[in-house]
Amino acid sequence: MATRLRIVLGLACAIAALAGLASSVDARASNGSALCDPNFSRVFLPWNDYAYYMLAPGGSFEAGAPEWALSGSASLVPGNEPFYLRSQQDRQSLSIPAGSSATSPWMCFAPGNWHFRFVGRGDGRVRVTVRVRGLLGVISILDGGTVWMNGSWRPSPRVSLLLTNVGGLLTTRAISLRFTSVTGTAQIDDVYVDPWVST
Repeated sequence: MATRLRIVLGLACAIAALAGLASSVDARASNGSALCDPNFSRVFLPWNDYAYYMLAPGGSFEAGAPEWALSGSASLVPGNEPFYLRSQQDRQSLSIPAGSSATSPWMCFAPGNWHFRFVGRGDGRVRVTVRVRGLLGVISILDGGTVWMNGSWRPSPRVSLLLTNVGGLLTTRAISLRFTSVTGTAQIDDVYVDPWVST
């Protein structure tokens, strides 16, 4: 009986410790720390998108921005998207040739109908995946679908994921985006995230 009581008390202490750690991480994510950008705006309003977006970490691909992990022949190149969504001073974008990929730093989000947009051009298809991280590491990799590119710079459609189902498993409320060029070369810039349920 005493052994069983010690096991129950040990499990209760472990659960309480994990809950405390999770709440402290969530508090850091919600107060505009390194996990979140507290600056939101309707950057895609000229295209009749009334949602508020935050810039993904490093999503401008400018000097001094958080770096994305690049594989294959992906690289930063001169030339900004022509709408200058973030700043008229921006001068760079990201090139992703076929077979190459680029992965964003981790960022926060709110469970729900979450989506993001970016500005891009190219001559092929870009596959989007979303890594979802929990307390013990990456717990899920979700398919964000395929975005078809064309030769002219233009905003992407909304790339959406229903993250409600995994929300209960998260402790860090962290996701990371990965762009992989399936065919052709994609050039992307100004990646923005709408972390709320938008109408």
